[in-house]
Amino acid sequence: MFGYIIPDKPELKIKEFELFRAYYCGICKAIASRYGHIPRFALSYDLTFLAIFLSSIDTDDIRLDLSRCITKPFKKIPLVKRDKAIDYAAGMNIILAYHNIKDDIYDRSYRAYPILPLLYPAYRKAKKAYQEQDLFIRTQLDELRELERENCPLIDQAAKPFSDLLASLVTEAASGHGEENKVLRDFGYNVGKWLYTIDALDDLLEDIKGKNYNPILAQFLPDLRPKTGKIDKEKRKEIQEYLSFVLNYTLKQVCLSYEALDIKRNKSILDNIIYGGMYNKTKQILKKEWLNESI
Repeated sequence: MFGYIIPDKPELKIKEFELFRAYYCGICKAIASRYGHIPRFALSYDLTFLAIFLSSIDTDDIRLDLSRCITKPFKKIPLVKRDKAIDYAAGMNIILAYHNIKDDIYDRSYRAYPILPLLYPAYRKAKKAYQEQDLFIRTQLDELRELERENCPLIDQAAKPFSDLLASLVTEAASGHGEENKVLRDFGYNVGKWLYTIDALDDLLEDIKGKNYNPILAQFLPDLRPKTGKIDKEKRKEIQEYLSFVLNYTLKQVCLSYEALDIKRNKSILDNIIYGGMYNKTKQILKKEWLNESI
């Protein structure tokens, strides 16, 4: 359910992309320092976005450093030095990656089995450091799995546990209060809803073939039979129009919450990701092949 929140790289200035990479490398370095080198493979752009966002509403200055990278050992690269946003994003990256792999196993993705024990020691450390967040994440994902077992027929209802999860991660880490906390929660909630919905659409064809739960199938195609069933043109159009509305409306809510916040730094990078990268990803997924091919 990760890898969708990315910048619109061609529209970023060179210095902006370098700062984005400095956050990415800062989280990677923090993972290596706190949890070991192996878990670095789980680093996600989505959590880089979280670190940049949390840093942008914090009053503390960011500090840059030069360090060697395992992929470029002969050249020092800039990175954001460890602070609370970087450490938090690193910890959440480990916890979410671990539970995401468990979810893949639950969906009978057997390629995920060898990865779980490699990530478990890092997860155990992250869980100890962020016990409340891990407990809430597990609670929400258990609720999500229960909805999946019940074949929940409503996309909005199925998306709620993950939306609440993201809302909590944002508000727990931020220092806002009162009205700002509500705005932060709305921001995280709608980012989570967008992520869950676009992941469901992206995985639709794979879930049909694998006979896995997918909220789009449950809502629109409850009687579809894989390999023998077909989605007619009108039904495809109905699904596409509905999901286009949901995804774009949810992104609009993300933008409204974002615009209500006091962004202290990184605004051009966040603007690029929210107004560019996320909208581009929405258009890309809505044009996937399943809309034009037989199932």
